[in-house]
Amino acid sequence: MQFYLLGYPLGHSMSPFLHQAFLSQAKLEGHYELKEISPKTFSEEVTRLKEMGCDGFNITIPYKVDILPFLDRVDSEAEAIGAVNTVVVEDDKWIGYNTDGRGYVTSLKYHFPALFTTKSRFLVLGAGGASRGIVHALNNEICDAITVCNRTVEKADALLESLSGSKQLAGISYEEAEKTLDMYDCIINTTSVGMEPHTRNQAISLKHLSKDTVVSDIVYKPFHTTLLQDAKKRGAQIHHGHEMLVYQAALAFKLWTGFTVDVRPVIQAFEEKLIK
Repeated sequence: MQFYLLGYPLGHSMSPFLHQAFLSQAKLEGHYELKEISPKTFSEEVTRLKEMGCDGFNITIPYKVDILPFLDRVDSEAEAIGAVNTVVVEDDKWIGYNTDGRGYVTSLKYHFPALFTTKSRFLVLGAGGASRGIVHALNNEICDAITVCNRTVEKADALLESLSGSKQLAGISYEEAEKTLDMYDCIINTTSVGMEPHTRNQAISLKHLSKDTVVSDIVYKPFHTTLLQDAKKRGAQIHHGHEMLVYQAALAFKLWTGFTVDVRPVIQAFEEKLIK
């Protein structure tokens, strides 16, 4: 079996490590390789991949939207999100899915199941691609309110307009979010703020954070982001971002192979690599 990750740049992506662990666990022979594609040759390289053939692939920044015209069909969830991160090949047809949001929520639910059994209020920082997947996944869960905070409030509002249901939805500024931080049960950073090499940066001030609030950061390099360190000092419960990568990869792997992997040993091995 042959799988790829398409993106640019890919650097030291951990996806091959995760998927090779899944292949080993499933006792399947195969390879997962990085395929870094320059924006200048994206169309040409994707066309070549279609002609060459493979069993499936992932897509990461900046091609989660650019891949759409090359697909034969798009899953309804991915269509609603407006982006694809996983492509399944069936009878030479390319079918697009998005496992990012569901992967993230599965990870959060594993550690904090009570968030999804009560009328929790979520604050999501950022309105970019990662936010879209997470917000759509949250909207499918039991919760009371989803608020999206973004520097351009109009972008947050536009994201929320694509949702349906009875939940309280609102787009607000960072200034307003900082003043009302004690209203939320869970705060999720979906931005790249705090990522290496700018590790001292923090997406939002936690001055008004309530004790025991869950603070989650999808940034996983560094493992202990400045935001999570600050939250822990203030008595918050913290959630690390690396598990989103593992869970979304596991969902993609199941789409490709039909095999449900045990993610816990893979997460442990991944953590050991990250905190060396």
